[in-house]
Amino acid sequence: MPIPTPGDLLGMPSRLASASAEVTAGLARLLSKDGLIGRLERMADDPDSPLGRIGALAQALSRDRPLGQAIAPGGALDRAFAEDGPVRRLLADGGPVERLLAPGGAVERLLEPGGALERLLVRDGALDRITRPDGLLDQLLAEDGLVERSFADDGFVDKLVAEGGTLDQLVDLGARLERLQPVLTELIEEALPQLQASADALGEAVGPLSELAGRLPGRKRAAKAGPA
Repeated sequence: MPIPTPGDLLGMPSRLASASAEVTAGLARLLSKDGLIGRLERMADDPDSPLGRIGALAQALSRDRPLGQAIAPGGALDRAFAEDGPVRRLLADGGPVERLLAPGGAVERLLEPGGALERLLVRDGALDRITRPDGLLDQLLAEDGLVERSFADDGFVDKLVAEGGTLDQLVDLGARLERLQPVLTELIEEALPQLQASADALGEAVGPLSELAGRLPGRKRAAKAGPA
């Protein structure tokens, strides 16, 4: 490193002042209305700009908003994806998702030509009507709409994924019905032959009873005393 000369030392204050002036001017340009900071502020105030949308998303994810509470640690999302939570049970081997995707299952029928999905996507069909401006989707996502209320504290989602909640009860009901199916099948298989035998015995008994009723003395007198 070269040793500064007396001339360099004497010129240092002026160079420092010049550099300071340049830094001040640069900061003034940066902070001005037409500078970078000013443009960013205008973008943040514009809800349709990318920065405005990021700000709106950040507000929606704050801890005092329903969506933020849902994704917070220990919130509805954590409970849904817990080790013994409803999502794990839905994705388990032989669970509902596996049955949906099985060959000949609901998804395969949905995607077949002329199936429900093709009818759904036709012009002016159900999906077209849902996504049009001020349609059902706009109403669902409006402020204080159904989606926001669903994610509120003790709202629908909380009740759905809570321990012992609606989803737990539905999964438990499905398991009980599966356990009952063999018993019901066995009862039906045992009862059908007995019902058939009872019907046959009843049919065989009707003929003799009819003949016996025709032979009763009172029956014959009633027939002779018919209309005059």
